[in-house]
Amino acid sequence: MGPLRRCGVLLVESDPDHQWRLARLLTVDGNRGVGTSSGDGALALVAEWPVDLAIVAEDLPGMDGLEVVRRLRELAPSLAVVLMTRPDGPDTRVAAELAGANAVLQKPFRPDVLRGCLSRLPLTPTTGHALDDDAPAALAGGVAPAE
Repeated sequence: MGPLRRCGVLLVESDPDHQWRLARLLTVDGNRGVGTSSGDGALALVAEWPVDLAIVAEDLPGMDGLEVVRRLRELAPSLAVVLMTRPDGPDTRVAAELAGANAVLQKPFRPDVLRGCLSRLPLTPTTGHALDDDAPAALAGGVAPAE
């Protein structure tokens, strides 16, 4: 599978190692990303810097991933959202769909599974890499460190 379309990506993951690995994979494919370890951080970032895609972990400190998905959907209805879950059952997938997630990925997943999932999303890059133009230098060049 070829590289993903160039997008502005928000990574919401409390594990800094996993956040870094995801950011590396996405930036190698030509995307720009910003990362945060909390739901509140995600909402603040989306309010300031438009992104095309949000990849959200289910297990976050404070606000859980399903609530983050709901609130992101309210703030940016056209934003593509992927929820990363622990091994799940049908209830998790249904809850994710009801919250507004476009897709669910079960952790751990291989890079080709992520690429396949993202290739099926309705991603139409609209930000023009807005992170490059408007974000502080620490955010624009790749992924910001976890909070």
